[in-house]
Amino acid sequence: MDASLTITLAIGCLAFTGIWLINVMTEDAGVIDYYWGPGFSVIALVHAAMHGVSTSYQWIILAAVVIWSARLAGHLVHRHHGAVREDGRYRAMRESGGPSWWWASLFKVFLLQAVLLWLIAAPLHVAFRAGGAETVSAGLFWAGMALFMLGFVVEWIADIQLASGKRALGAAAPETGIVRNGLWSVSRHPNYVGEIILWWGLGIAAFAVSGSLIALTGPAILTAVMAGVSMPLTEQHMLRSRPGYAAYMERVPALIGRPRRARGRQKLPAE
Repeated sequence: MDASLTITLAIGCLAFTGIWLINVMTEDAGVIDYYWGPGFSVIALVHAAMHGVSTSYQWIILAAVVIWSARLAGHLVHRHHGAVREDGRYRAMRESGGPSWWWASLFKVFLLQAVLLWLIAAPLHVAFRAGGAETVSAGLFWAGMALFMLGFVVEWIADIQLASGKRALGAAAPETGIVRNGLWSVSRHPNYVGEIILWWGLGIAAFAVSGSLIALTGPAILTAVMAGVSMPLTEQHMLRSRPGYAAYMERVPALIGRPRRARGRQKLPAE
Protein backbone atom coordinates (compact mmCIF):
# COMPACT_ATOMS: atom_id res chain seq x y z
CA MET A 1 0.00 0.00 0.00
CA ASP A 2 1.21 3.50 -0.82
CA ALA A 3 2.91 5.16 2.17
CA SER A 4 0.51 8.12 2.14
CA LEU A 5 -2.45 5.74 2.43
CA THR A 6 -0.89 4.01 5.43
CA ILE A 7 0.00 7.30 7.09
CA THR A 8 -3.45 8.85 6.62
CA LEU A 9 -5.14 5.73 8.02
CA ALA A 10 -2.76 5.67 11.01
CA ILE A 11 -3.34 9.38 11.72
CA GLY A 12 -7.10 8.87 11.63
CA CYS A 13 -6.97 5.89 14.01
CA LEU A 14 -4.72 7.76 16.44
CA ALA A 15 -6.92 10.87 16.31
CA PHE A 16 -10.11 8.93 16.99
CA THR A 17 -8.44 6.96 19.77
CA GLY A 18 -7.52 10.26 21.43
CA ILE A 19 -11.10 11.47 21.02
CA TRP A 20 -12.32 8.18 22.50
CA LEU A 21 -10.23 8.90 25.63
CA ILE A 22 -11.95 12.29 25.94
CA ASN A 23 -15.29 10.50 25.62
CA VAL A 24 -14.31 8.06 28.40
CA MET A 25 -13.53 10.96 30.72
CA THR A 26 -16.59 13.06 29.84
CA GLU A 27 -19.11 10.34 28.97
CA ASP A 28 -20.00 12.33 25.86
CA ALA A 29 -19.43 10.57 22.55
CA GLY A 30 -20.60 13.69 20.71
CA VAL A 31 -17.00 14.95 20.74
CA ILE A 32 -16.40 12.55 17.86
CA ASP A 33 -18.09 15.04 15.53
CA TYR A 34 -15.30 17.55 16.11
CA TYR A 35 -12.93 15.59 13.88
CA TRP A 36 -15.31 14.42 11.16
CA GLY A 37 -14.82 17.42 8.87
CA PRO A 38 -11.20 18.27 9.78
CA GLY A 39 -10.23 14.62 9.30
CA PHE A 40 -10.74 14.99 5.56
CA SER A 41 -8.62 18.14 5.50
CA VAL A 42 -5.84 16.28 7.31
CA ILE A 43 -5.94 13.51 4.70
CA ALA A 44 -5.88 16.01 1.84
CA LEU A 45 -3.00 17.95 3.37
CA VAL A 46 -0.93 14.81 4.01
CA HIS A 47 -1.38 13.70 0.40
CA ALA A 48 -0.56 17.20 -0.85
CA ALA A 49 2.59 17.30 1.28
CA MET A 50 3.78 13.85 0.23
CA HIS A 51 2.85 13.93 -3.47
CA GLY A 52 2.92 17.65 -4.17
CA VAL A 53 0.24 19.77 -5.81
CA SER A 54 1.13 19.97 -9.46
CA THR A 55 -2.04 21.36 -11.06
CA SER A 56 -4.54 24.11 -10.38
CA TYR A 57 -7.26 21.44 -10.30
CA GLN A 58 -5.61 19.81 -7.29
CA TRP A 59 -5.31 23.19 -5.57
CA ILE A 60 -9.04 23.75 -6.11
CA ILE A 61 -9.91 20.35 -4.62
CA LEU A 62 -7.64 21.05 -1.63
CA ALA A 63 -9.18 24.47 -1.02
CA ALA A 64 -12.72 23.13 -1.40
CA VAL A 65 -12.17 20.36 1.15
CA VAL A 66 -10.49 22.66 3.68
CA ILE A 67 -13.24 25.31 3.42
CA TRP A 68 -16.03 22.73 3.65
CA SER A 69 -14.47 20.92 6.61
CA ALA A 70 -13.83 24.18 8.48
CA ARG A 71 -17.45 25.26 8.00
CA LEU A 72 -18.80 21.89 9.10
CA ALA A 73 -16.49 21.69 12.13
CA GLY A 74 -17.54 25.15 13.28
CA HIS A 75 -21.20 24.21 13.01
CA LEU A 76 -20.82 20.89 14.86
CA VAL A 77 -18.71 22.37 17.65
CA HIS A 78 -21.23 25.19 18.15
CA ARG A 79 -24.12 22.71 18.14
CA HIS A 80 -22.40 20.45 20.63
CA HIS A 81 -21.59 23.30 23.02
CA GLY A 82 -25.23 24.38 22.91
CA ALA A 83 -26.53 20.91 23.77
CA VAL A 84 -27.59 20.12 27.31
CA ARG A 85 -27.12 16.36 26.98
CA GLU A 86 -25.15 13.83 24.95
CA ASP A 87 -26.48 13.21 21.43
CA GLY A 88 -29.48 10.92 21.76
CA ARG A 89 -28.08 8.35 19.34
CA TYR A 90 -24.91 7.89 21.36
CA ARG A 91 -26.83 8.03 24.63
CA ALA A 92 -29.01 5.13 23.47
CA MET A 93 -25.89 3.12 22.57
CA ARG A 94 -24.35 3.89 25.96
CA GLU A 95 -27.49 2.85 27.84
CA SER A 96 -27.86 -0.41 25.91
CA GLY A 97 -24.14 -1.21 25.80
CA GLY A 98 -23.79 -2.11 29.47
CA PRO A 99 -20.79 -1.69 31.78
CA SER A 100 -18.29 -2.63 29.05
CA TRP A 101 -19.51 0.04 26.64
CA TRP A 102 -16.66 2.40 27.55
CA TRP A 103 -14.24 -0.11 26.02
CA ALA A 104 -16.43 -1.53 23.25
CA SER A 105 -17.18 1.98 21.98
CA LEU A 106 -13.54 2.34 20.93
CA PHE A 107 -14.12 -0.26 18.23
CA LYS A 108 -17.86 0.04 17.55
CA VAL A 109 -17.94 3.84 17.26
CA PHE A 110 -14.55 5.56 17.20
CA LEU A 111 -12.23 3.29 15.20
CA LEU A 112 -15.14 2.33 12.96
CA GLN A 113 -15.62 5.99 12.08
CA ALA A 114 -11.87 6.39 11.54
CA VAL A 115 -11.94 3.63 8.91
CA LEU A 116 -15.15 4.96 7.34
CA LEU A 117 -13.68 8.46 7.10
CA TRP A 118 -10.57 7.06 5.40
CA LEU A 119 -12.65 5.04 2.92
CA ILE A 120 -14.98 7.95 2.12
CA ALA A 121 -11.88 10.06 1.42
CA ALA A 122 -11.22 7.95 -1.70
CA PRO A 123 -11.53 11.03 -3.99
CA LEU A 124 -8.69 12.65 -2.05
CA HIS A 125 -6.55 9.51 -2.11
CA VAL A 126 -6.58 9.45 -5.91
CA ALA A 127 -6.73 13.18 -6.73
CA PHE A 128 -3.33 14.02 -5.23
CA ARG A 129 -1.61 10.90 -6.56
CA ALA A 130 -2.68 11.68 -10.13
CA GLY A 131 -0.42 12.83 -12.94
CA GLY A 132 -0.23 16.17 -14.72
CA ALA A 133 -2.82 18.34 -16.40
CA GLU A 134 -2.88 16.15 -19.52
CA THR A 135 -4.95 13.58 -17.61
CA VAL A 136 -7.68 16.07 -16.68
CA SER A 137 -11.11 16.25 -18.28
CA ALA A 138 -11.77 19.94 -17.66
CA GLY A 139 -15.49 19.87 -18.42
CA LEU A 140 -16.11 16.93 -16.12
CA PHE A 141 -13.98 18.51 -13.41
CA TRP A 142 -15.97 21.75 -13.42
CA ALA A 143 -19.26 19.82 -13.50
CA GLY A 144 -18.11 17.97 -10.40
CA MET A 145 -17.09 21.17 -8.65
CA ALA A 146 -20.43 22.79 -9.54
CA LEU A 147 -22.16 19.81 -7.91
CA PHE A 148 -19.86 20.19 -4.90
CA MET A 149 -20.84 23.85 -4.54
CA LEU A 150 -24.53 22.99 -4.81
CA GLY A 151 -24.21 20.43 -2.04
CA PHE A 152 -22.15 22.84 0.07
CA VAL A 153 -24.85 25.51 -0.16
CA VAL A 154 -27.69 23.04 0.55
CA GLU A 155 -25.91 21.67 3.63
CA TRP A 156 -25.05 25.15 4.89
CA ILE A 157 -28.59 26.48 4.46
CA ALA A 158 -30.05 23.36 6.10
CA ASP A 159 -27.77 23.80 9.13
CA ILE A 160 -28.67 27.48 9.43
CA GLN A 161 -32.38 26.76 9.19
CA LEU A 162 -32.13 23.95 11.75
CA ALA A 163 -30.32 26.19 14.24
CA SER A 164 -32.71 29.13 13.75
CA GLY A 165 -35.71 26.82 13.88
CA LYS A 166 -34.59 25.37 17.22
CA ARG A 167 -34.11 28.87 18.60
CA ALA A 168 -37.62 29.78 17.49
CA LEU A 169 -39.06 26.68 19.14
CA GLY A 170 -37.50 27.65 22.44
CA ALA A 171 -35.82 25.77 25.23
CA ALA A 172 -37.90 22.62 24.74
CA ALA A 173 -36.65 22.13 21.15
CA PRO A 174 -33.68 19.86 21.88
CA GLU A 175 -35.98 17.23 23.38
CA THR A 176 -39.45 17.70 21.89
CA GLY A 177 -39.46 20.18 19.01
CA ILE A 178 -39.41 19.47 15.28
CA VAL A 179 -38.05 21.99 12.79
CA ARG A 180 -40.29 22.03 9.71
CA ASN A 181 -39.37 25.26 7.93
CA GLY A 182 -37.40 25.87 4.73
CA LEU A 183 -35.54 22.86 3.38
CA TRP A 184 -36.80 20.84 6.35
CA SER A 185 -40.30 21.12 4.91
CA VAL A 186 -39.32 19.18 1.78
CA SER A 187 -36.73 16.77 3.23
CA ARG A 188 -36.33 15.23 6.69
CA HIS A 189 -32.54 15.30 6.24
CA PRO A 190 -31.58 18.17 3.92
CA ASN A 191 -28.16 18.42 5.59
CA TYR A 192 -27.50 14.81 4.56
CA VAL A 193 -28.77 15.59 1.07
CA GLY A 194 -26.25 18.43 0.80
CA GLU A 195 -23.37 16.29 2.04
CA ILE A 196 -24.21 13.44 -0.32
CA ILE A 197 -24.40 15.84 -3.28
CA LEU A 198 -21.11 17.56 -2.47
CA TRP A 199 -19.26 14.27 -2.05
CA TRP A 200 -20.53 12.98 -5.39
CA GLY A 201 -19.37 16.27 -6.89
CA LEU A 202 -15.95 15.84 -5.30
CA GLY A 203 -15.80 12.25 -6.52
CA ILE A 204 -16.57 13.31 -10.08
CA ALA A 205 -13.94 16.08 -9.93
CA ALA A 206 -11.36 13.64 -8.56
CA PHE A 207 -12.24 11.13 -11.28
CA ALA A 208 -11.75 13.86 -13.89
CA VAL A 209 -8.29 14.58 -12.45
CA SER A 210 -7.16 10.98 -11.97
CA GLY A 211 -9.18 8.84 -14.37
CA SER A 212 -9.65 6.36 -11.49
CA LEU A 213 -13.10 4.99 -10.70
CA ILE A 214 -11.89 4.52 -7.12
CA ALA A 215 -12.75 8.21 -6.71
CA LEU A 216 -16.44 7.28 -6.85
CA THR A 217 -16.27 4.62 -4.13
CA GLY A 218 -16.02 7.30 -1.43
CA PRO A 219 -19.34 9.01 -2.22
CA ALA A 220 -20.97 5.60 -2.73
CA ILE A 221 -19.89 4.50 0.77
CA LEU A 222 -21.02 7.82 2.28
CA THR A 223 -24.45 7.50 0.63
CA ALA A 224 -24.86 3.91 1.85
CA VAL A 225 -23.80 4.78 5.42
CA MET A 226 -26.06 7.82 5.63
CA ALA A 227 -29.08 6.05 4.15
CA GLY A 228 -28.53 2.73 5.89
CA VAL A 229 -27.11 3.72 9.29
CA SER A 230 -27.13 7.44 10.14
CA MET A 231 -30.69 8.17 9.06
CA PRO A 232 -32.30 5.13 10.73
CA LEU A 233 -30.47 5.82 14.02
CA THR A 234 -31.50 9.48 13.92
CA GLU A 235 -35.11 8.66 13.16
CA GLN A 236 -35.36 6.00 15.88
CA HIS A 237 -34.22 8.64 18.37
CA MET A 238 -36.60 11.24 16.94
CA LEU A 239 -39.56 8.85 17.14
CA ARG A 240 -38.78 8.15 20.79
CA SER A 241 -38.25 11.77 21.82
CA ARG A 242 -40.56 13.85 19.61
CA PRO A 243 -44.28 12.99 19.70
CA GLY A 244 -45.06 14.61 16.35
CA TYR A 245 -42.23 13.01 14.39
CA ALA A 246 -44.28 10.08 13.09
CA ALA A 247 -46.71 12.49 11.42
CA TYR A 248 -43.76 14.47 10.04
CA MET A 249 -42.38 11.23 8.52
CA GLU A 250 -45.73 10.56 6.88
CA ARG A 251 -45.70 13.92 5.11
CA VAL A 252 -42.04 14.71 4.33
CA PRO A 253 -39.70 12.42 2.34
CA ALA A 254 -36.47 11.23 3.93
CA LEU A 255 -34.11 12.73 1.36
CA ILE A 256 -35.48 13.99 -1.95
CA GLY A 257 -39.02 13.64 -3.16
CA ARG A 258 -42.41 15.23 -3.31
CA PRO A 259 -43.95 16.09 0.08
CA ARG A 260 -47.11 14.09 0.70
CA ARG A 261 -50.39 15.57 1.84
CA ALA A 262 -51.34 14.94 5.44
CA ARG A 263 -53.82 12.10 5.83
CA GLY A 264 -56.90 12.20 7.97
CA ARG A 265 -55.67 9.22 9.92
CA GLN A 266 -51.98 8.41 10.06
CA LYS A 267 -50.43 5.08 10.83
CA LEU A 268 -47.55 5.27 13.27
CA PRO A 269 -44.42 3.53 11.99
CA ALA A 270 -42.98 0.78 14.17
CA GLU A 271 -40.09 1.90 16.34
